[in-house]
Amino acid sequence: MLNIHVMDIRAVDLNLLKAFDALHNERAVTRAASRIGLSQPAMSHALSRLRGLFSDDLFVRTQSGMEPTARAREIAPLISAAIEQIEAALNLGAGFDPATSAGIFTAGMGEYAEVALVGRLAEAFSREAPMAILRLLPLNGPDAAEQLERGAIDVAVAHLRAMPPTIETALLFRDPFVVVARKGHKITEAPLSVEAYAAQNHVLVSPRGDTSGALDQILIDFGLRRRIALLVGTYLAVPAALAASDLVATVPSRTAAQIAATGEVAIMPLPIDFSATVSMAWHRRTASEPAQAWFRRLLVEAAGNSR
Repeated sequence: MLNIHVMDIRAVDLNLLKAFDALHNERAVTRAASRIGLSQPAMSHALSRLRGLFSDDLFVRTQSGMEPTARAREIAPLISAAIEQIEAALNLGAGFDPATSAGIFTAGMGEYAEVALVGRLAEAFSREAPMAILRLLPLNGPDAAEQLERGAIDVAVAHLRAMPPTIETALLFRDPFVVVARKGHKITEAPLSVEAYAAQNHVLVSPRGDTSGALDQILIDFGLRRRIALLVGTYLAVPAALAASDLVATVPSRTAAQIAATGEVAIMPLPIDFSATVSMAWHRRTASEPAQAWFRRLLVEAAGNSR
C-alpha cells in the first residue's frame, strides 16, 4: 500500500488532486465535475486513476451520494495543502496583470453591501481590468462559508458571524444607521427622541422577509415598540415609499446618502447607537493567489472610498 506519509503528493498531477478535492467536497460525480469544469466521464476516469494511485476505493456510493473512505478522509487535508502550494507556485511564476486579464471575479454580497460598494467596485474594474468580468451574487451571511468552500464565490461580503478555520476574514467597514424621511415630514422639525422615533410608521428592509430586526429588540429594551407599516425586500423600494407617504426608514448612512441623491429626502441621526458591520471572507486556498489578492484589494479600497 502506498505510504502517503513519505509520498510527495505535490508530485501528483494537479488536475487529479483537484478532482479528488471536488469529490470530497461535493460528494457527487456530476457536481464535482461541474465545479472544476470537467465532463462526467473525465471525472470518472480521474477517480479511477486516483483509486489506482492510492490503492483504495477512496469513495463509496451510498443513498446520499459518494462517501469518502477512512483513507480518503486521511489524505484530504494533505491534498488540499498540496493544491494550495502548487497553485501558489504557478501564480507566482505566471504573474497577474489585471489590464490584460479576462478572468471572472465573483463576490457573494449581502444586499446592503452591494448597494454600498457596487459603484466604486464597477469603476475600479473599468479602470484597472477592462476585459475582466465582475459578478455580484446575492448572499445571506450564514451561507458564506459553504459557498466559499464549494468555490461558488471568490469572496463573501456581508455581515458575517464566526467562520471555520479554512476561511479568513477582514472587517471592511462599520456604518451607523440613520433615519430617512421625505423632506417636510413632521419629525424633521425637532431633534428626534427615541420615543418619537418609535411612534412613527416604519419601512423595514428585509431581503429574507423577517418582520423584525435587531433594532426592534433594542427598542424593547427601552420599553418601546415600533410599527412596521411596510416590509420591502430591497433598499431600491425605499425612495418611492418615502416620497409617497409619511413613512420613515432606518438605513445605513451610506445608503441614506444614495437615497437622498435620488429625491427630496431628509436624513436624521438615529437616537440609538446602532451600526451595520460588513466583513469580507475568502477561503485560505486563495490567500496567495495574485489575482484574488488584487480583487480583495479593490474591495478594501471600494469600502474606504465609498464613505
